Amino acid sequence: MSPRRRRGLPYVTGSALLLTALVVSGCTSAGTDGDGAGGATGAGGKDNLVLGLETDIPGWDPSKLLPGSVQWASDAVYDTIFNCDEVGNISPNIAKSYEFTDNNTKLTLHLRAGMKFSDGTKLDGPAVRTALEYQVNSPGGRSYLPGVKVSSPDAETVVLTTPTPKSYLTTIMCMSSGAIASPAYLKSEKRDVAPVGSGPYLYDAAASKPGSVYVLTKNPDNWNADHYPYKKITLKVLSDRTARINALKTGQISGAITDASALSQLKSSGLKSLTQHGQWAGLLITDRKGKTVPALGDVRVRRAINMVFDKAAIAQKLYQGQAQPTPQIFRKNSTAWIDGLKDPYPYDLKAAKKLMADAGYADGFSLEIPFIAGTGYDAAMPVVIQGLKELNINAKQVTLSGSNALLDVLSGKYPIIFWPLGNNGDSRLTIDGAMLPTSVWNTHKVADPTIEQLWQTILTSKGEKADTAQQQINQHVIDEAWFAPWVYMDSFFGYDPKAIEVNKSSDPNQLAPKLSDFR
Repeated sequence: MSPRRRRGLPYVTGSALLLTALVVSGCTSAGTDGDGAGGATGAGGKDNLVLGLETDIPGWDPSKLLPGSVQWASDAVYDTIFNCDEVGNISPNIAKSYEFTDNNTKLTLHLRAGMKFSDGTKLDGPAVRTALEYQVNSPGGRSYLPGVKVSSPDAETVVLTTPTPKSYLTTIMCMSSGAIASPAYLKSEKRDVAPVGSGPYLYDAAASKPGSVYVLTKNPDNWNADHYPYKKITLKVLSDRTARINALKTGQISGAITDASALSQLKSSGLKSLTQHGQWAGLLITDRKGKTVPALGDVRVRRAINMVFDKAAIAQKLYQGQAQPTPQIFRKNSTAWIDGLKDPYPYDLKAAKKLMADAGYADGFSLEIPFIAGTGYDAAMPVVIQGLKELNINAKQVTLSGSNALLDVLSGKYPIIFWPLGNNGDSRLTIDGAMLPTSVWNTHKVADPTIEQLWQTILTSKGEKADTAQQQINQHVIDEAWFAPWVYMDSFFGYDPKAIEVNKSSDPNQLAPKLSDFR
């Protein structure tokens, strides 16, 4: 039986936002089948870009923004400090240039002159300082921006200082943590009513119906307005997969996130799909020191777990051929990715059992693996449990539900976790998210001297030296079998080529094309 494909969460800013993402995905409104608010007709023609959202937006507060298709709403109304492409390369946005000094602990931003928020107030140094301080003090900021101090010596300059070197702070400023809203709006108690940003579009509250349809109109005062060809954008909430596909097939929307099971329907209807590669699926072996399960402290056991899963078969059968086997968790062609790496742990049940015997665990052991109900990974968990059973590892599935489910997964209680994770365009974010003692997905907070040393090199160096250190971290976690990756998962954006053109996704998370990608 094929899995019900659902995109796992990418690396996000911390447990508070992880919880928000989980709640949002489970509490959305079904979309309407009508033409939407604001006089949209069908998919709107050339002037009106109509897209389907797979879940409702989490509101307009910039500290609560999430990646994926819901980011279309925030990308419309907010500018970020920088823009990023699919591999994390930055380009100017609010900041036209920058300098890193003081051993990569001081980031000086030189702001674009003459920018204004949609309420007419100046977007200058003091305003950016206030907005970034709001982000720093948010739940996400406490993860991405811990200890960051913000100052503004003049109207066109903002300075961020970090307690320790943070060479990828520029990349973070491309993300939700770098979204800039009006200071007056941030002080308001009605932040989810109507956003006040400087983005390429303005929210039309009168034409919108929160939970169902969001209408946005062109902001002619945006500095980069010519880069956005549509006069209006309509976002329809269509959380039901079938309703979303039918809306696409019948021309009610021009594009939406789809899945592998819909590809044949799209093709037969004359529609196209754009493939993205933003996630890997497999096991996170979190108890690497063996505190909960002593056997997992032995690298031979962790390597055996890697060798008991047939990656090629999983890619074909579990993911319907819409995945690529991989022995590394970093995105292909990112800085940390090792080109030409031969899989050190090919499927070999005999060799895996020998490793278990050599480690003294031929008879196996028991452990618990969490499973969050409703996340769409029902077909994957039997593969996990059966594979471990081949090594006499008795894996008991613990089904979790409710608003605290993901927090429970992250609590450090479970020695192995199955959860698809994002492999970011900037691979430093993947390291930060999963490999450091402070990382969200390093749930047992394991410290490793090799990782710590290489990480300091990355944070304090530039060029080849820093890039080599990233690849060395990748090789180290492979050698130590910190993870048991199966595949890079494909995700899909389905669209009507008669209505829109989208040649690539420049999203660093590779979850949904950016608004600027649509033509």
